[in-house]
Order: sequence, then structure tokens, then C-alpha cells
Amino acid sequence: MHTVGSFGFGPTAFRSRWASVFVLAAGLCVVGCDTPREGPPNVLIVSLDTFRADRVGTLGNADGLTPNLDRFAAESVVFTHAYSQSTVTGPSHTSMLTSRYPTEFTGSTRAPALSKEMYTLPEVLGKYGYQTAARVAGGDLNPALGPTRGFSSYESSVDFGSLWHTLPMATTWLDSIDSAKPFFLLLHGYDTHTTYLKPTPYGLLHTGVDGFTRAQEDEINATERVMDGLHHRNLDLLTAVTVSELYPRSAQGKAKLAEMASEGPMPFPKVSPEDQEIIRKVYDGAVSYADAMFGVMLARLEKRGLLDDTLIVLMGDHGEALGEYGLFHRCCSLEDDVTHVPLMVRLPGGEYGGERVDGVVELVDIYPTILEQVGAMPPVHMRGQSFGAALRGEPFTGRRAAMTQGGLGSRLLSARSLKGRLTYTGIPLTSPDLASVVEAMRIDGPAFEHTAGLPEDEAVALRTELVRWLRTLAPPPGESAAAAIPDALLQTLRAKGYWDAQ
Repeated sequence: MHTVGSFGFGPTAFRSRWASVFVLAAGLCVVGCDTPREGPPNVLIVSLDTFRADRVGTLGNADGLTPNLDRFAAESVVFTHAYSQSTVTGPSHTSMLTSRYPTEFTGSTRAPALSKEMYTLPEVLGKYGYQTAARVAGGDLNPALGPTRGFSSYESSVDFGSLWHTLPMATTWLDSIDSAKPFFLLLHGYDTHTTYLKPTPYGLLHTGVDGFTRAQEDEINATERVMDGLHHRNLDLLTAVTVSELYPRSAQGKAKLAEMASEGPMPFPKVSPEDQEIIRKVYDGAVSYADAMFGVMLARLEKRGLLDDTLIVLMGDHGEALGEYGLFHRCCSLEDDVTHVPLMVRLPGGEYGGERVDGVVELVDIYPTILEQVGAMPPVHMRGQSFGAALRGEPFTGRRAAMTQGGLGSRLLSARSLKGRLTYTGIPLTSPDLASVVEAMRIDGPAFEHTAGLPEDEAVALRTELVRWLRTLAPPPGESAAAAIPDALLQTLRAKGYWDAQ
């Protein structure tokens, strides 16, 4: 199995310990070549969009996909059970930046509707003298949709771009700011988002083939329309089933799709098991590409002498289904493939590097943790719980369970503990009666789905946690609270498989 850096460039190309085929001309110096700045640390959050935790070597993958992330993990505190609060990019990032759950800020469109008391992380850090910026890759984080409040500079690249697009924007900003003041930077890329196929050599890196047939190219470029071994081409899958409030992974939803697939003069093409495996390997190539971009970012921080006074948080915003339940999308499940995400925190200087924390944490916990690390007072609205104890080498048990709400327009809700997951499907998540309905449903009835082997007493306990948690949430904002989406961006979202875009 190839790893990044095995394409004949030779060891002299890697003057930094962050090995990447792109680092050749970086002109690197050793860590700490500049005198560390005094005062609170810089803060950098790197978000790898649609990145499954099970693709990271340090989290158990044996295929050598992530050499840079694995080196980073050796200098970081690694959280092995971190879960996202949404399977959609915009709500996931807004949850992280507000320490609130999606229904508390999701209005009638995809754009977040933040009330005045929802102070964002950059807003708070700005009050403590931080220079704040975001360099994001469009799509759901386009300025028309993204959580821009509190950033003194918020710039977006091409929609659904890569770290390849956002990293130069970030380093330009870093070179322009006052080095005597701390900075907060959010850096984001859609490197493992659909379409998975990345530039040579990454697109073919793990596939074992020299090229693709036309049919395979069509499948790879439209994975969100591949279901149960069929390529549904231009059929709007979610619209086809949600008109009757069915989900594609349900038996009724799949029967409806099979019926539609058999209609018309031309049946939908079959996607063989071998081709489905190629799709998964193409995704793995995107993982290695994202890893290489991450290596470039670390090398540029190293060149600027910033590693020893910067707190770096590496996160995934959600994962991706890769054929589980017949799906290649994150729309219709809250299982680990779409909610378990990588989360690593590198303290300045790499303190406590290599520590592994097995307690359950959520992405909403990042906000209070960062404030604790920099000595800032937290606002009262936060739902997150600091995992700062784990960063100090102290005992840390984590949450009883992580809570995740489905994508926009969804009726999915789940609680994930170390023992397993309980998922509820029923009335809309915005219903004021949701907690009472969840509490009243039979735990062994059709409204609940249990992880295989989940003990009944744990399922009951997770349902109790869900009900308790639901009753702490603020009601969703009003219908007019969020801005409308520009037509051009709406079309881009739909072309990328976001059928629920409104």
C-alpha cells in the first residue's frame, strides 16, 4: 500500500517532519526558529469536511492513509469517541462555533439564525484581543450560509473547494496580521466530500486500477445517487421517498425506490460490488489527499515558527456512508459512519502528545475547552462541556452520551454512549412535543433503532438521556429568522446532492 511521499521524490525533499509530496518548495526552518510570542496561545481549528474517523491510522486504520495525521496525533491528545451534532456541514460548524445544537439555531432555510445571546467563539475571543478569521471552502459555509458572526475576516474559496484553495488564503492572512497579538483561525476544506475523485496520483492511489470506465466515472462523480447497487442517475432520491415520509434506508423507502427504478424505458444501471469497492477506495484516495494538504499546513506553520505557541484543534465535521445500508451519502443515518469524527488537540509545544482519551465528547465541547485554555470567561448559553481536564493529563470520564440531530428537514435523533447507539425516527425535531413523544414510545417499537448487541437497560437509559436533553433545548427560531439562499448557491447545493436545500 502506497503512502504519501512514496512517489520517488526521495528523502531530501522532506526537510520538514510533516511529510507531503507538496512540501518540496516550502523553504522550511526548524520548530521554534522565531521567539515564541508571550501571552495566551494562538488558536487554530482545522476542519476536514466529510472525514470518517475510521480512516485515520491512529484510530485503528491499518491501510497507511494518513501519515501526517498520525504524526500529528503523536504530538496531540487524541479523542477516540468524538461525535458530531449534525450530518450537514453548516449546522455542524455552527454547533461547534456556538456550542448549541442544530434545532436551536436552524431556521426555515439552511442559513443559521443566531439569537443575540448566542455569542460565537470568535466573538468571545475577539473581546479578549484575538484577531479572528475564517478561510472556508464555500458550499454550506459560503458567507451567505456560514456562521460568519464574530469573524473580523471571513473569506470563502470556490464552492466545495479543498484545503488546496483555502490554505494559501489562510497563510496570506497570517502573514498580514500583528504578530504581537494572538489569532484565532478556522481553516476548512471539502477534500473528502463528494466528488471524492482527487488529482493524480491520489484518485487512483488505493484503487488497484490504472483508470476508470465511463460508467465507473459516472458512479464516482454521483455517489449520492448510488443506492442498493443501482445508479439512480437524475432521480431525486430523497424527494422520491420523503413525499410519503419514508427514508431510503427503511424497507418501505427501498421498496418505493425499487418500484421507481423499474419504471420507464431504461432501468437504472447496476453498480457491481467491485465498482462499489472502487468508490470506497477513491474515497480513501481523497483521505490521503486531505492528509497531504494537512501536512502542507503544518509545514507552513512550522516555517513561521507558530507551532510552539498555537493551540491546534483538528476535527471532522461529520463522516460519510460508503455503502453501509446500501447508501453512499450521509442523509439518512446517524450511525458511526456519519457521526464518529476525528478529534485531536495539539497543545503548544506538543505537551501530553500521544495521550488517548476514550471518554465520549461532542463537537460542541470544543468551544468551552478553547475558552478554558486561553483563560477566557464562557458565556452562559453554552451547551458544551469542557474537556480541558483531559488536556491537563487529569482523569476524564466524558459524557454519558453524545447527542446528534439529523440533517435539515430530518426526523432522526440519536444518543451514543460507549456501549452503543439508540436512534429515534418519528415526528419532526422542531416539534414542541418531541420530548414527550420520545418518552412515550415503546423502546422495542418501530420508532427506535438499537445498535446490535445494545443491552435493553442501556437502551432505556439512553432514551432517558434523550428526553432529559431535549427538555433543556431552546425552541427553534421563527420561520423568518434566517436569510434566504441565493439562487446560484441553491443550485450548487442541489447539484452536490443536498436535496433538502431550501
